[in-house]
Amino acid sequence: MSVANLQVVSDMCRLGLGIDTGGTFTDGVVVDLTTHKVLAKAKSPTTYHDLSIGIRNAVAEVLRIGNFRHDDIRLVGISTTIATNSVLQGRGGRVGLIGIGWKPQDNWELGCDIARFVKGGHDSVGNQNEPLDEEALESAITEMLHQVDAIVVSSIFSICNPAHEIRAKEMIQKHTDIPVVLSHVLTGDLGIYERTVTALLNAKLIPIMKQFMSSVEKSLKDLGLAARIMVFKGDGGLMSLEMAQERPIETILSGPAASLMGGKVLGHVEDCIVVDIGGTSTDIAFMERGFPKLTQEGAVVGGWRTRVKAIDIWTCGLGGDSIIWLDEDGEICIGPERVIPLAIAALSSNTFKERMKKYSDTGFYVSTSLDFSGLKENEMKILRFLNEAGPSTLFEIMDGVPEVVLTRDVLNSLKLRGRVLQTGITPTDIMHVAGLYRVGDVEASEIGINFIAEKSNLPPDQFIAKALERMATRVGEEIIRKIIFDEIGTSTGPKALTCVLQACTGEKRFRNLDLKAALDRPIVAIGAPAKIFAEPLAKRMDVKVIVPEHHDVGNAVGAVCSRVTESITVHVYPKDCKFLVFAPGTTPIDYMHVEEAVAAAKSYAGHFVRDRVESVGVEGEIQVKFDVIERRFCDGYGKEMKFINWIDVKATAMGVPKLK
Repeated sequence: MSVANLQVVSDMCRLGLGIDTGGTFTDGVVVDLTTHKVLAKAKSPTTYHDLSIGIRNAVAEVLRIGNFRHDDIRLVGISTTIATNSVLQGRGGRVGLIGIGWKPQDNWELGCDIARFVKGGHDSVGNQNEPLDEEALESAITEMLHQVDAIVVSSIFSICNPAHEIRAKEMIQKHTDIPVVLSHVLTGDLGIYERTVTALLNAKLIPIMKQFMSSVEKSLKDLGLAARIMVFKGDGGLMSLEMAQERPIETILSGPAASLMGGKVLGHVEDCIVVDIGGTSTDIAFMERGFPKLTQEGAVVGGWRTRVKAIDIWTCGLGGDSIIWLDEDGEICIGPERVIPLAIAALSSNTFKERMKKYSDTGFYVSTSLDFSGLKENEMKILRFLNEAGPSTLFEIMDGVPEVVLTRDVLNSLKLRGRVLQTGITPTDIMHVAGLYRVGDVEASEIGINFIAEKSNLPPDQFIAKALERMATRVGEEIIRKIIFDEIGTSTGPKALTCVLQACTGEKRFRNLDLKAALDRPIVAIGAPAKIFAEPLAKRMDVKVIVPEHHDVGNAVGAVCSRVTESITVHVYPKDCKFLVFAPGTTPIDYMHVEEAVAAAKSYAGHFVRDRVESVGVEGEIQVKFDVIERRFCDGYGKEMKFINWIDVKATAMGVPKLK
C-alpha cells in the first residue's frame, strides 16, 4: 500500500474525498474543495472480486494519515469500473423486455432474458399508431413477474410521445416493486434498437450497482464518514447516489472521464488536451471552455452500441507496461502488447535475474490467475506448473510439462484468456534505469536493456535516451491521429501517413520541408510515466506541456472535483415547408421559420437541463452551454451534401454539488 501525507490540515470544513478504482490500484485522495489542493493521498491494490474492499482499504489509509476530522469531509466522489466490467463480462440481473408497436429484426441481439411484444406505439410526430393492447400487456407482465429482476418498456417513437410507456409502467407497478426502465428516459435518440439496448443494459446493471453502492455506503459509514456520496459519470459529471442506482449505465467509461477532469483541475486550465498514460493504454481527450467533448455516436462497450453520453476519448495501446521491441530495421517500437516489466517480475522470483543472464532472454511466462475454470487439460497443467515454478521460459515449461505437445499454442491460448502474461522490456524499465521512477528491481531492468541495446548496436545510455524520445514521439503521434480522425473520420493509411506524423512530432525531416505541428492548447499529462515525454514533446510540437503535482492520482481528484452535469439534444427537422422540434418525451411542435424553431429548441433544452441539475442539489450559479450543429447527409462519395437535413440543438448544464 502506497501513502503520502502532504499537508497537516486543521480547521478545514470543505473537504472532499475522491476515489478511483483503477486497473491496478484503487486511489483515495482528500482535496480542499475550495482551492482543489490535494491534502492527502493513498493507494491500495484493486480487489476485482469485490471492489468495495479495495475502496475501503484506500479510504481507511488516506483517513489514517490525514490530520483532519472525519466530519469535515463533506463530499465523496467515486469513479468506478463496475458498470463497464459487468457489461464486458456479461454479468447482470435477469431482465424482461416489453416492446410496444414494433418487433425486432432477425439479426438484432437484444440481450434480454424474456421478450414480449404488444400492439400500440406512436408515429414520428407523436400521433398514436394504434391503441395500447392492455390485455396482451397484462398477460406479458404476469408471465414475467417471477422470472426477472427488472423490466424494460420500449415503445416505438416514445421520445415523441411516451404515453404508452408511462401507462405500461403504471400497470407493472400494480403487481410488483421491481425496477421498471422506460427507454425514453435514458436517451432522446430516435433509433429503437439503440434505445432498447441502452435501456436493457441499464436494467441489467441495476441490481449490481445497488449492491455495490450499498456496500460502499456501509464501508464509508463504518469508517466514520457521513458525507454526501456522488458518482462519476462517463460524460465527466457527477450524479447522486440514488440516480446512479437508477441509471447505472451512465457510469460506463467513468474512469477515463475522471482522468480528463482531474487533468483540468490539477493543470488549472479550461482548454487543454489531457493525456493519461496508464499501465496498458494511453487516453487522449480534449477540453473546451471547461467542458469535455462528448461522442456523437454514444459509447460502445463489449460490442453493444449504446446511446450513453460519454467523453470523446482516443485510446491507444501505449502505456508503462507496453513491450519495447525492435522491428526488422532495428528501429525501436513500443506496444501495443502488454507485458510485465522486468523490474516488477524480479520481485516475485529470486532466480529471475540469473536466468535472464543464463538464457539471454527477457520473455518469461507468468501466471496471473489461480482460476482453472473453463480450461482444457493441457492448459490446466501448464497454468499449474507456472503457479508453482514462477516466471519460466518456453523451454523450462517444455521440460517441466513434457507430456504437453504444442506448448507454444497452449501458452498463446492462456494469454488470450488473460490467465498468462509474458515479461518484457517496457517504458517502466526505461524509467527505472533512468532514475525517473523506481518501485521495482533496477538491476533486472538493466539486464534487459543491455540485451536489447546490444541488438540495436547502441550503448545502453543511448538506447535509453532514444527509447524516451520514441515514447514522446508516440504520444505526439497519437494526439495528431486523434485530430486527423476528428477531421476526416479515419487515421489509417499507408506508410506516408506515419512519416507525416513523425515529421510533425520532430523525429523525422523531409528534404526541403520543415514540417512542425503547433497545437492550439496546452497538454496536461496525467499518470505515473507523465514526466517521460513532457520536455521532448514540448520542444518538438512547440506546445506547453503541464505535468501537475499529484498527476499520479489525477483520476481520483477528478472524481470529487467535478460538477453535476446534465445534457440533452433537441432535433429540428424540416417538413412540409415547416420546421418540427423534437424534444424527448414531448409531442413535436412545428414552426414556420427555422430561427423560431431553433430558439424554441434552445429554450426547452435549457430549461430541461437546468431543472435536472437543480433536482440533484447544487449550490451557486448553474452554467448552461448551447451548441447548434447543422447536420447533412453524405452523398455516394462520402462527402457532405449542400443542403441541411436537420439541426441538433444541444444544451449542457453544470453546477457545483451541494455539500452535506
